[in-house]
Amino acid sequence: MNVPEIIDTPRLQLRKPRREDAERMFAAYAQDPAVSRYLIWRPHPDISESHAVIDHFLTQWSAGTAFNWLLFDRNTGELAGSIGARRKDDGFDIGYLLAQRWWGKGLMVEAIRAVTDWAFSQPWVSRVSAACDVENQASARALEKAGFHRERLAAGYSIHPNISPEPRDCYLYATTRDTDQ
Repeated sequence: MNVPEIIDTPRLQLRKPRREDAERMFAAYAQDPAVSRYLIWRPHPDISESHAVIDHFLTQWSAGTAFNWLLFDRNTGELAGSIGARRKDDGFDIGYLLAQRWWGKGLMVEAIRAVTDWAFSQPWVSRVSAACDVENQASARALEKAGFHRERLAAGYSIHPNISPEPRDCYLYATTRDTDQ
């Protein structure tokens, strides 16, 4: 599988994480409860957790099970967020986040499209999917603007510990190779 370590878009550079990115990750978004509100992890209490996350990303990358890129603003070089693609039988499931400073600028749509385009460049990929909490309207809009279609409501699909210890309802989205993007 051809997995690029760097993907450039008009405003972003998506780059494979490096161990030394942990400080930037922690400062930009990993400790921010607003960023992690709808995610499956709690804010990082200290930099050691950010180091562990990057080590995990790199282990997954080496194993070929998931590929995570950090999102950098191409003009300033600032860390804006991250996006990951977890391998599935017929394609990838994506997850993503943006630091608050970058919300509402359309950057995530750009990143989702870039990763989806890369995914469909792999001959075996027929589908790219994503899930978002039913209350996360910004994520749903980003997926729809990136060409994903809401497939269904999945009751009790995922635990988002920053909201509740109980499984939460999520919308499941996907786009397929045959879908006009």
